[in-house]
Amino acid sequence: MHALKQIRRVLRPDGVLADLRPDRFSEPDQPQPRFPSVRWASGGRELPAGVLEKAPENLRRHRTATRELHRAIRQGLFVLESTETYPFRFHFRTQEIFETFLRIGWKQTTLEVPARRRLQAIQRAHPKGRIVVIEPFRLNILKKQGGG
Repeated sequence: MHALKQIRRVLRPDGVLADLRPDRFSEPDQPQPRFPSVRWASGGRELPAGVLEKAPENLRRHRTATRELHRAIRQGLFVLESTETYPFRFHFRTQEIFETFLRIGWKQTTLEVPARRRLQAIQRAHPKGRIVVIEPFRLNILKKQGGG
């Protein structure tokens, strides 16, 4: 909440905040998070292999961010002008590039053994292709409520 209050403080009276993030929890009390799906794209088709699991701390941060945003709206700090959700697509040419990105870019993310095995089996059956990760994203457009 502190960050949202600070953002509101520096926004002009008609200022707008764009909140863009992975859409783990669209509602604060949503029981299960949305995870990125992992697919093998080959021959114009995308074959599902599984999902990328997120560490509990990662999920706690996402749930807290959703709760705080809803709280700021309830308290009248912002008005939710619009929301859009969309699939953000990451493409990886090789397993090695994908694994490096998991290690460096998505440190709190894992491809569990069953999904990894499915991905490898699909790759063997369709050797020409690439890994595609589809991450659900949400864009909230919020307008500063009230004056200064």
